Amino acid sequence: MADHDPVWKPKELLACPSCSNLLREPTIFPCGTSLCKTCLPEPLERPRNITFPVLENRQKVYRCLCGKDHAVMDCGTDILASSIMSTVHGELERQPAAAPEEEESFLARLSKVLRPEFDCPICFELFDEPATTPCGHTYCRPCLKSITTHGEDLYCPVCRQGLTLDGTPFLSEYPENRIIMKLIPVLWPDELEARKDIPPAPPPRQDEIPIFALATAMPTMKMPFRIFEPRYRLMMKRVLRGNKEFGMTMVDPLTRKESDVGTVLRVEAHRLLDNGDYLVKVVGVRRFRVLERRVRDEYWMANVEPFGDVSFEEEEAMEAMETGRQQGEEDKADGVSFEVEGRTAIGTEDTAPTPTTTTTDMTVESLHTASTRDLMAFAFGRAMKHRIDDPLMPSDPSKFTWWFAHKLRDPPKRQDFLVERSVRRRLKMCCEKFIELEKTAMTSWVYWLHRALRSFPLPISTALLIILLCLWVS
Repeated sequence: MADHDPVWKPKELLACPSCSNLLREPTIFPCGTSLCKTCLPEPLERPRNITFPVLENRQKVYRCLCGKDHAVMDCGTDILASSIMSTVHGELERQPAAAPEEEESFLARLSKVLRPEFDCPICFELFDEPATTPCGHTYCRPCLKSITTHGEDLYCPVCRQGLTLDGTPFLSEYPENRIIMKLIPVLWPDELEARKDIPPAPPPRQDEIPIFALATAMPTMKMPFRIFEPRYRLMMKRVLRGNKEFGMTMVDPLTRKESDVGTVLRVEAHRLLDNGDYLVKVVGVRRFRVLERRVRDEYWMANVEPFGDVSFEEEEAMEAMETGRQQGEEDKADGVSFEVEGRTAIGTEDTAPTPTTTTTDMTVESLHTASTRDLMAFAFGRAMKHRIDDPLMPSDPSKFTWWFAHKLRDPPKRQDFLVERSVRRRLKMCCEKFIELEKTAMTSWVYWLHRALRSFPLPISTALLIILLCLWVS
């Protein structure tokens, strides 16, 4: 188009930041940057200081122009933008330059050709805050939020590709599609103004569930209990007739105040006793946050919203920042990897980590700079050392933290685990609890002697013999 037009300048509006030419087959990054497919940088190995989650399809990263590393699986071909740019290239080839009087007809023709592609697949209206998923499909951001439920798996409405793993999203926010955002004001300014009068998408899903106010239950953990209060008998009777799910929240033993974060439980088995009591076996399904409570037949009903972990992207960024090692630097004093089926990994598989000499002796201070892999190895090793006899002890970091919290007898501490949304921080809480238990189990001088002997290069028996000889000589 003509360079004198102050509004329509394709090379300025739709240029690749790398080659400065019009985009071709654009690939969108989580930061919102779009590059031509041929301008993509070479994938790099994932930095060694990021050890959770280690999934096979997250081992390669792109070094973006914004200075950040993005997992290759989080960067996808922008399907809609590719189609649009193909049309724009075709129109510009047929009409490479236009006189001022011809530009209006050119834009009118372009807007007519492209308009069907600018409707959101969810609300079927002109895009409002367009955002693109890693699979390459674009939606209104409010529409995406309306179908997103933290703690539950989410799939792309168009191609059904998973956008989460075990309820945890890969990205904290889907990137804004800047190509779409730049074209809409140029091609359909009047329709964009009218779009503001359309009611917004509904808020994220809210469920109404019955609440059993008793104790803190953990996701993935099973527990039996007996229901004998008349109000909860009625509640359980209705639950069993429905989807067999209800919520459980903790009641503070001192203030008698109920917590706002709880766990949805699903009844796996039940038995009705002769006196009307219920024996039930339940399993934790997901967490929720209470928005509003009301009384129904003397028990609580609550409107709740899902409450899940932070995204994998945030977990990776947190570990990289806290460990502070640069890409390619070898793991040193604060941890050594453990082997899982012949490869270094810590992910979603239940394969027991093997503690090493450097991950079996940590302090509270060193926990903050240890890798997530080493935190898991330390916690798992301590659980084995203290002979917590449980064949169901999981080795997946997230499940391990729920298992550990399930074993605690301190209700407030268990609730602290439940409200924490980071797997890494929950692992730190596990490790701190093990260190605290060891300190309280022995006197101060015995504890420090124990630490000294653990770090002594000689065998324990030799070190003890030397200490005894020194005491005898003195």
